[in-house]
Amino acid sequence: MKTVDEIAFVSTFPPRQCGIATFTNSLIRACRQRIDRRLELSVIAVDKPELGLIYPETVKHNIDRDGRAEYVKAAKIINYCNVRVVSIQHEFGIFGGPDGKYILDFARELHRPLISTFHTILDEPSEGQRMVTEELIELSHRVVVMSKKGMVFLRDIYKAPREKLEFIPHGVDHLPLVEPEHYKEQFDLAGKWILLTFGLLSEGKGIEDMIRALPPIVKKHPNLRYVILGATHPEIVKREGEKYRVHLQRLTIELGLERNVLFIDRFVEQRELGEFLKAADIYVTPYPNRKQITSGTLAYALGAGKPIVSTNYWYAEELLDAGRGILVDVRDSEALSQSILGLLDDHARLRSMRSKAYEFSRDMVWPKVGQRYVDIFRAAMDSGHVRPHSHKMQPYTGLPKPKLTHLQTLTDDTGLFQHAFHVLPDPKHGYTTDDNARALVVAAKFNYLLNDSEAVKLIGIYLRFLHLAQRQDGLFHNFMSYDRRFLDQTSSEDCFGRSLWGLGYVMNKGPEKFIQPAAEILENALKGGDKRLEVLNPRGRANAILGLYYYLKCYPEAHDLEGKIDIMASKNLALFRHHSDKTWKWFEPVISYDNAILPQSMFLAFDVTGEKEYLNVAVESLDFLIEACWKDGHLSLVGSEGWYRKGGEPARFDQQPIDACRLVEALKAAFNSLGERRYLRYMRSTFDWFLGANDLEESLYDFSTGGCADGLTCEGASCNQGAESTLCFLLSLLTVMEI
Repeated sequence: MKTVDEIAFVSTFPPRQCGIATFTNSLIRACRQRIDRRLELSVIAVDKPELGLIYPETVKHNIDRDGRAEYVKAAKIINYCNVRVVSIQHEFGIFGGPDGKYILDFARELHRPLISTFHTILDEPSEGQRMVTEELIELSHRVVVMSKKGMVFLRDIYKAPREKLEFIPHGVDHLPLVEPEHYKEQFDLAGKWILLTFGLLSEGKGIEDMIRALPPIVKKHPNLRYVILGATHPEIVKREGEKYRVHLQRLTIELGLERNVLFIDRFVEQRELGEFLKAADIYVTPYPNRKQITSGTLAYALGAGKPIVSTNYWYAEELLDAGRGILVDVRDSEALSQSILGLLDDHARLRSMRSKAYEFSRDMVWPKVGQRYVDIFRAAMDSGHVRPHSHKMQPYTGLPKPKLTHLQTLTDDTGLFQHAFHVLPDPKHGYTTDDNARALVVAAKFNYLLNDSEAVKLIGIYLRFLHLAQRQDGLFHNFMSYDRRFLDQTSSEDCFGRSLWGLGYVMNKGPEKFIQPAAEILENALKGGDKRLEVLNPRGRANAILGLYYYLKCYPEAHDLEGKIDIMASKNLALFRHHSDKTWKWFEPVISYDNAILPQSMFLAFDVTGEKEYLNVAVESLDFLIEACWKDGHLSLVGSEGWYRKGGEPARFDQQPIDACRLVEALKAAFNSLGERRYLRYMRSTFDWFLGANDLEESLYDFSTGGCADGLTCEGASCNQGAESTLCFLLSLLTVMEI
């Protein structure tokens, strides 16, 4: 039986409440009507996992918007599926990274013809926006534009080849041309004039200008109703709540328009929107920004044959030419009033404008638009345009199956034992907060990737241990005996930083029920103020940066944490400047233990602050560490029997799993920041150290127990499988799996 080919769409998608999601859904429906059974349509939805959106079966894969490696992984999946063509709906706000540049990682890795539809084309792009647009054009087989001005911009500003460009108008629903009066009764508005504005509410819609235009209109036509249809944009609600809607409602009351302005605060589906459009007498788009190159709401209103009064933004000038609507200057409420009054008093002009709009929009109906897209897709398939297959290493293949067996063996109802006697837990040495904090990260990541109930139980145990270990002043005890007595009086700086790391990670990736308790423990730890963070040692600061970074991922509105991260990163930057020279690119005069956490934290600090000096130091120090640890094509970690001192030679043994683990994580951070695939190759080779790609060609991982040897000595792998080493193996494995 012949395999069915697929066309894959990359976009936001319902149940996301936004214009791009609606457009993509409508486009897919239109294309589906124009293809036969030999083709299937599927979606790769770009979103944030914390939204918990439930998608229809059409969605075959999700990309975490802010996870750079996710884009490469999605492209790899497509390359090995039956997808023949990929369609990207491009808007800068959809994709992760500065100016949405993460989508370029997807496009670079893709081996299928790419059709890119540009929903926004800027005439004065920033350097980053220009780079993203130009490279996406270069990587695309065809570029679809929805306005004539957009075609001009792509040719003149972005130097797009003419032969790549395709003009296809924004699609509209196939609604009948009807008399509005017949459809008003369902909204209890029979006998009233209806003005309509719809779409997700945000300050860029200029609705306040239309409300200010109403008093002269309602004075002459008191039965007029202005319907503002649509929920506030979800991202606006998250940042500001209903600030803009409240502003509009207060303005309505101030002007005495409570009876004339109707706020319908919900996202409406296409069918219901069609009913509102059919009932409306005049559609209004009072957008204050002239530089708007497309508007789905304007297109839909035109397709319904609505007389339109609009500000003179670019797309409106193009669509409402030749008497299909009325244009006024932006922010001109008086002109809006006069134009609408003129239409209400001139029924012949109202009907003429309705007919012209409807006739013009017949080439924009979704069946015709869908056919145009299908024609482009088929031409791309027939062109044989497929990029050469990359034979680069696939970092997520050939991995051991992750299992929690040994971690569970080392865990009792108090927490995680620090050491093991061979494969047995060793109660003599008790527990450490260090290991339980690391274990929080591992258990949370395990559950996040594999949805494992046993991992959830472990998160609860380790989180409870940190709560118990926290002192009154917010710092943490580190050592606990088997009889549950804390043995230390002073707080370890490394322990404090690792605790923040574990807590922050649980907040970001852990089950929802653990977010609040983790947040309270972390907030209590920060009560000591910035001074507490400044005095940490370099690794304590680096771990704390990780913790606050993940805290920010959970609560991006916590802007004060950005300053705390900047303070700590600047301290480590100063160390680098002090100790580094032309031949020694490191933060200290010795490379010792838990090394790669330092460049890893600088990559994350750059991600938060945008400070390029942090990125430069992260790259220099990580590349220096790689060079120091690579011998004869495999990883040879700096050993603890002498370390690597400036001007000396690296000690060969004993090599520690924590250094391999941290290097795996740092290499992933480097790839996420730079998108350079060499870091992925090093990342997989580093992980293979655990499996025998090391100086003695001996595996430290025990496939039978799921544990990991405590180190690689000159005599071979250690016979003990303690907490730190096992956690480091699991964290490395799960991190590679994420790619």
